[in-house]
Amino acid sequence: MQKKNFTWNANFNLSFNQNRVVALAKGQTSFLQSAGWGVSGQPSDYIIQVGAPVGAMYGFVTDGFYKVSDFDYNATTQTYTLKQGVVNDASIIGNPQPGSLKLKDLNGDGVVDLDHDRKILGTSQPKFFGGLNQQFSYKNFDMSIFINFVYGNSVYNANKIEFSNGYIPNSNLLAIMNNRFTNIDANGNTVKDPTQLAALNTNAKIWSPLTSSGAFYLHSWAIEDGSFLRINNITLGYTLAPKALRKLKINRLRFYTTLNNVAILTGYSGYDPEVSVSQNLTTPGLDYSAFPKNKTYIFGVNVIF
Repeated sequence: MQKKNFTWNANFNLSFNQNRVVALAKGQTSFLQSAGWGVSGQPSDYIIQVGAPVGAMYGFVTDGFYKVSDFDYNATTQTYTLKQGVVNDASIIGNPQPGSLKLKDLNGDGVVDLDHDRKILGTSQPKFFGGLNQQFSYKNFDMSIFINFVYGNSVYNANKIEFSNGYIPNSNLLAIMNNRFTNIDANGNTVKDPTQLAALNTNAKIWSPLTSSGAFYLHSWAIEDGSFLRINNITLGYTLAPKALRKLKINRLRFYTTLNNVAILTGYSGYDPEVSVSQNLTTPGLDYSAFPKNKTYIFGVNVIF
C-alpha cells in the first residue's frame, strides 16, 4: 500500500515440513532412543518407528493419582493394599500408596510395565510454521514488526518431571506441587487413618513427589503443546528532514530503537516453547534446564555523510 505520506509492505510465509521413517534395518520396525537426561538406567523416551516421524516421544499415559478409596486399610499394621481390580503400576513407581502417581494400563492386563504400556505421546515436528514481516512509514517515521509462529508440535518438558519428584531429598519443587497429595497435617503429624487422610487431601490436585528412580520416567503429563505466536522484534525509527542537516553536512540522520523477543502467546508452561537441548538429532523437542530467550533493547543512530 502506498499513499502520499504512508506506505505499508507486508511479507507472509507458511511452511509445511513433514517426515516419516520409511524403513530401518532388515526385519526391524522400530528402536528406542534416550534423550540422555535424568538418572542412570532411565529408560528410553523416544522411538524411531517405521511410519512415524523422527522425534516421536514415547512413554506412559498419566492417569492422575491413587485415591484412598483405591486401597484396603489394615488398622493393626497401618498399611494400605491395593484393592482387587485397581491398576497396579508398582513395577514403574514402586509400591503404590494413596497419593502415588497413577499410570494407565494400555493392554488391559491390570498392571503397568515398560514393554506393554507405553505409546507415542507426541512429536516435535509442527504441522506448520511461518512468519509475517511488515514495514510501515509515515512521513519521517518508520516501523517494522516481525512475527513468527509454530503450530502443532509437542515439547517434552523434562523440567516438570525433574522438579516435581522427591528422588533427591530436600530438592526444590515447582509451584505446581503446592497442591500435592500429602500425608502430613498442619501440625506436622503423619496421618494414617483413611478417613482423616481423605479429608486432608480433599483439594489435592496432583500426586505426591515420587522417591523411586521411576520418578524420571516419561509420562504424558510432561508432553505439552509447543504452539506459539511470537512478536520477534519491533523497530521504530525517525529520520530528520534534510533541511535540518544542511549545516551539519550530513545527508541522512536516523535515530531508531529495536526491541527483540517482545512477547509470546503460548499455552506452554515452561520458559519458552522454542527449545531443543538434546545433542541427538533423533531426540528433538526436549526442554531440560534450558536458558530462556532473552529480551534485548537496542538504541542506535544511522549517519550518512
